[in-house]
Amino acid sequence: MTGWLEFFVVGFSSQLGEVRRRSERAIQCDILVREHNLSGRQAKALNHALEFGDLTIQEYGNLCPGANRRTLQRDLRTLIEKGLLIELGTSPTDPTKRYAISESTLRRPQ
Repeated sequence: MTGWLEFFVVGFSSQLGEVRRRSERAIQCDILVREHNLSGRQAKALNHALEFGDLTIQEYGNLCPGANRRTLQRDLRTLIEKGLLIELGTSPTDPTKRYAISESTLRRPQ
C-alpha cells in the first residue's frame, strides 16, 4: 500500500503544480487586461499567448470566430504597441508570422 500511496502523492503534487501555474497565468492575464484596458478579444489573444507562448492570426481567428481578419490584425497591432506581444516573422506578409509574449510582459511582478 505504501507504494501506491507514494505514487498517488507524487501525481497529486504534480497536478497541484499545474493548477498553480494556470492560476498564476490567469491572474497575470487579468492584471494586464485591466492595466491596459484590453477588449475581450484582446484578452483572449493575450491569454492564449501566455498559455502557449505565442499565437498566429489563424489561431486568433479560431478563438474569435465572429470577428473579421482585419479586426484581429488591428487587435494584435494594439497589443504590440502596448508592449505586450512581439511580432516574429520575416516580412509584413509572412504567412508563418507568430505573435509571442514580450520579455517585459514576462518580467512583470505578479
